[in-house]
Amino acid sequence: MRHQTAAPDAQQEPDLNALAQSVARLLPCDATIIVARGRSRVPQPSIVAAANASGVDLPRIMTAIEAASGADGANIDATSGVFDTPEGEFHTWLVKSLDEGAKDGPLLICLNRTARPFPERTLTRLASMGDVMSGDASPKRETGQPPTGIVALTHYLDARMAGAGLSPTSPIALLRLDLGRVGPINDTDGWPKSDMLINRASAILAEAAPDPCFTVHLGGGSFAIILPLKHDINEAARLAGEIVEKLSAQSETQTLGFPFDPYIGWAVYPFDAPEADTLIGFANAALARIRGMHAGPRVNRIAPEIARFHAEQIGMENDLRQAIDTGSFTLNWLPVLETSTQAVVAFEALVRWNRPGHGPIDPAAFLLCAENAGLIEEIDRWVLREACAQANAWETALGVSINVSPSWLETERVASTISDAVHRAGLDPARLQIELSERSRFGPPDSARKELARIRAMGVRLVLDDFGTGIGALERLTNYPFDQVKLDRMFITRLGSDSRVETVLRSMLHMIHSLNMTCCAEGVETEEQLGFLDAHGCEEIQGYLIGRPTIELPISRSV
Repeated sequence: MRHQTAAPDAQQEPDLNALAQSVARLLPCDATIIVARGRSRVPQPSIVAAANASGVDLPRIMTAIEAASGADGANIDATSGVFDTPEGEFHTWLVKSLDEGAKDGPLLICLNRTARPFPERTLTRLASMGDVMSGDASPKRETGQPPTGIVALTHYLDARMAGAGLSPTSPIALLRLDLGRVGPINDTDGWPKSDMLINRASAILAEAAPDPCFTVHLGGGSFAIILPLKHDINEAARLAGEIVEKLSAQSETQTLGFPFDPYIGWAVYPFDAPEADTLIGFANAALARIRGMHAGPRVNRIAPEIARFHAEQIGMENDLRQAIDTGSFTLNWLPVLETSTQAVVAFEALVRWNRPGHGPIDPAAFLLCAENAGLIEEIDRWVLREACAQANAWETALGVSINVSPSWLETERVASTISDAVHRAGLDPARLQIELSERSRFGPPDSARKELARIRAMGVRLVLDDFGTGIGALERLTNYPFDQVKLDRMFITRLGSDSRVETVLRSMLHMIHSLNMTCCAEGVETEEQLGFLDAHGCEEIQGYLIGRPTIELPISRSV
């Protein structure tokens, strides 16, 4: 990846400006500058191209990057970070050498206003943008197997979109192909058989796709085909149909002994999607809609309703990132009643989000989006710190219960995060109770067991939430050190109207107590439900019978 320009040569500036604009759009970032460093024609670093960077103080930016990265101006290569103190309106930076072999070659500097560091996928994308930076957007077909990996796919799409001057009169289609049988064959017959299937599929794709196409193997039985459209969008539908037909041909099944079982989802730039990430996401969504069907179509273009849903999820994810940066969440508090004394003994912290322009969002919706986007750890961290701080200010030292997603137990950072929140707030760990939903994945058992043991070692109680709704309930009760089980509301609402549910609840309560755990019931709304639970030893209840979630805090000590 070499860029031969270091001086602000007037003849070359337009190309560099186009590069800066492309990088700003493709990463994306708020501002991009290209800097020439210390050659004879330019003794001091100077900006030779920029995008959205008016008013940038280059000497201050360079000095701040050197201080934050620990590198001098000659050795900065490819890294990112957060400024020690904001530089103007910018908080985060990313820098990469455009001439990797030269210490004084040009630098690409990207700046963001958000305090959140550049995500890992941005660094990966930048590393894969060699053709964009060199101005080479032509496909590179190697002999033998097609290029592999999502980086190769994103790399090629970025290069095409940045350098080929695409327009509605010269669109491109992305076809996502899945061979549905590769996974089962690998499990039952071993990788040599599945590799044989993949290699044969690669050969068929090389024959079926016309020469302008660019084919990428994404791993397993997944491929992507990029088709420049010369005449109309129907070219993509025709190519997808031909590929499916050839892969489904009976002769192939007879030759290999296995069917390919192909499905294709596709989308078109710029009609369906405005940039590479959305195009890939839409093609994947179109594929997911039909994959695994044993009847019906095997080729599917992204539908408007799927595109809208996908776009909404992307929009929600972006807004969640902003909310995390600004701490724009609130806590509601749900009381917990001890059935034997009828006294409130604890409050459960429930995170709420008022999304700008949309109003209050269903917690189940935005927390699922956060799980899928890898943001749940940061939201959980905010809730832990805020809830512990508020609970420590209560006049009465009641218990505080906080939900934590089990999905990041495998990072082995949950216990340390809880410890940090408790110590920051000065909260007695014995007052804290951590709830983990049975509906969520706990990750590798060894990691989960270690983390839960560390949490209990602090004196913090553990609760298995949503009991009876997941697929691993009994396994989790026997393998993990829970102190309490919380019965899901789906059982409680049927008390008094379904004798089978009552029988199941009696058995569950007996089992829980036999394991030396206590029990809490969610969703209690009637005196009849409370009477049943009290009679069968359920120690605690929650529900509208005793109180709804409220933003009003339990009485706090005056400061």
